[in-house]
Amino acid sequence: MPENPADVNPADTNPADIWNRIAPWWTEQIGEGNDFQLRLIMPTTDRLLRPVAGMRVLDVACGNGNYSRRLGRTGCRVLAVDAAANFLDDARRRTTPADGEIRYAHCDATDEPAMLALAEPGAFDAVVCSMAVMDFATIDPLLRAVHVLLKPGGLFVYSISHPCFNSNGARMTAELINEAGRMEQVFGVHIMQYNQTTTDLSSGILHQPEPHYTYHRSLTTLFASAFAAGFVVDGFEEPSFPVGSSAKSAFAWAKRPNIPPACVVRLRSV
Repeated sequence: MPENPADVNPADTNPADIWNRIAPWWTEQIGEGNDFQLRLIMPTTDRLLRPVAGMRVLDVACGNGNYSRRLGRTGCRVLAVDAAANFLDDARRRTTPADGEIRYAHCDATDEPAMLALAEPGAFDAVVCSMAVMDFATIDPLLRAVHVLLKPGGLFVYSISHPCFNSNGARMTAELINEAGRMEQVFGVHIMQYNQTTTDLSSGILHQPEPHYTYHRSLTTLFASAFAAGFVVDGFEEPSFPVGSSAKSAFAWAKRPNIPPACVVRLRSV
């Protein structure tokens, strides 16, 4: 780990190297899914993907494989890839025969030739990428490769930190308001920047031992890349915690039920 990660030029750094170093710690925190994944990301992805037995699915940036195993247990035939070898080691250790048909392979999602070498054109019914697209320095090679690997009309479902509300251009707010004799706690988000594409250092979980690079893109930028690669957007959800969710921290997303911390996009190949 560099002495001061903020001084590192992303152009001189392979983001996968950072993820490889923090993979064991990340897996320890996430396991088979933390509250964020189990309550927001996985159910929303399931709704948009509609996995069924026999579906051929490519899981890009699979991490420790928790969603791959969820798919495998439904009967999907899964090829799961990641650029961090330590994540793949964790995934293989956690996978059992009860998790179904899953193969793991080392592949960088930003390397278009490597992605295309994974399978024949049209080999997959669907591709998923859970909470990782914002961690890719470039997304156009991935989108082009996925378009080739999908069968005609195939689906690419991905989730990201919501670029409108959950980025380095936003700050969480917590206020105590006393009006007309009534005190009330109010939790929100202060947005300072959205339109500009930026490269930042970020931590996805509190006390992460080393920050990783994240690449903020507006929805306009994300969708323009999808359209250029031959996709249409035919599904979009913004999951948030339900009103009344409990959380100890004033900075938990559960304290902000009216603000979605993530969005899940369904692209269809045309």
